[in-house]
Amino acid sequence: MLANQGYKSKRQRTVAVLDVGTSKICCLIAKPMGGSDWQTDTHAPQFQVIGLGHQQAVGMKGGCVVNMELAEKSIAAAIDQAERMAGVTVGEVVLTVSCGRIRSENFQASVDVASNAVRDQDINRVLAAGRDYAMRDGAIVLHTIPTAYRLDGGTPIVDPRGMIADRFQADIHSIAVDEKPLRNLMLSVERCHVSIAGMVAAPYASALATLSPDEANLGVTCIDFGAGTTTLAVFTEGQFVYADALAIGGNLLTMDLARSLASPLSEAERMKILHASAFVSSADEREGISFPMVGEAHEAPQFNRVTKAQITEFVSPRIEEILEHIRHRIEANGLDAIAGHPVVLTGGASQLPGLAELTSRILGSDVRHGIPRGAAGLPNGCMNPGFATAVGALSYSNLAQSDRPNQIHPTAIAADAGYLSRVGQWIRESF
Repeated sequence: MLANQGYKSKRQRTVAVLDVGTSKICCLIAKPMGGSDWQTDTHAPQFQVIGLGHQQAVGMKGGCVVNMELAEKSIAAAIDQAERMAGVTVGEVVLTVSCGRIRSENFQASVDVASNAVRDQDINRVLAAGRDYAMRDGAIVLHTIPTAYRLDGGTPIVDPRGMIADRFQADIHSIAVDEKPLRNLMLSVERCHVSIAGMVAAPYASALATLSPDEANLGVTCIDFGAGTTTLAVFTEGQFVYADALAIGGNLLTMDLARSLASPLSEAERMKILHASAFVSSADEREGISFPMVGEAHEAPQFNRVTKAQITEFVSPRIEEILEHIRHRIEANGLDAIAGHPVVLTGGASQLPGLAELTSRILGSDVRHGIPRGAAGLPNGCMNPGFATAVGALSYSNLAQSDRPNQIHPTAIAADAGYLSRVGQWIRESF
């Protein structure tokens, strides 16, 4: 099985990331601006965006490829648009992943210390043991992140190098996804004549773009409301400790509205964006909206009317259902104490009026909206929660290619060299 090896390119003049979602595909090309990263300063820009490609996603559903030919065309168009704007040709991209039933697991790996003191070789061995354990069920492992180190089962320590012990342990958080949905997504990207330099779980990327180091240290949950999926990432003590994804999102609200009103999907989407809310106000009862009936294709279509309050009444039960699912997942994994406060909302569907207040009521926490940070040069229209995952993928690439011999940072673990060649060989053999 494949394990994601992290972002491999060193001293690369530009970085390209590709966010393939259910409703949109975004490609960013950027130049690194310095050594700062998410763990040190979220306000200082890490990247200067020089190319942006933004296309409607076709052939995608719930984050998964359902029509490879259409998905390939959408991906290729986004990459081409970004290349033209940047004036460069993209050879490889960092890919965000939200498909394939994201699975999050925390476990311990341990090895005997080869000498009296812990050395880099011992760290590499314990991380390799953790990576092998995470791959045991045949899934594709996106991340195996060390969250703490221990000597002889003692209290967590930050850097074990040079310390004396008989047994060396690592607390590891792994993120894995189902193999076939990810293979289809990777193949769609590879068919656009670009290589995959690394992969990052979408909830991790969204969190990197919107959370502050203080929030991550104190405990925070980042919820990304997308069109086809809703993902969440939990951080505590500065570490990424849990991720999950629900195969429901803003598109389901559109479907509910279209079915309830018997309206075309395009009209239902328009009404959701312009008029839906998480709560009904008294003024909503008096505001009426006209819309055509589904199937009315003749020159004088029949129009129906609905109040703004009725639109909210159609969509709010589904929003509450999503939030209740999230609350149940958090409680079932014993994360109540660290995940409850605060909550950061991001993703395109998070811009629904009143969603923050409803989330606060159901999850019992303080809630704020997360705007992507860390990338300069984005157009004003892209400085919104819908682009958090793409910007977070840039931050991830910065983490993954950092060389810090004296610091262990939470990022993907590189197992060995030759990742790109092995991906190419695997695709040729499998398809």
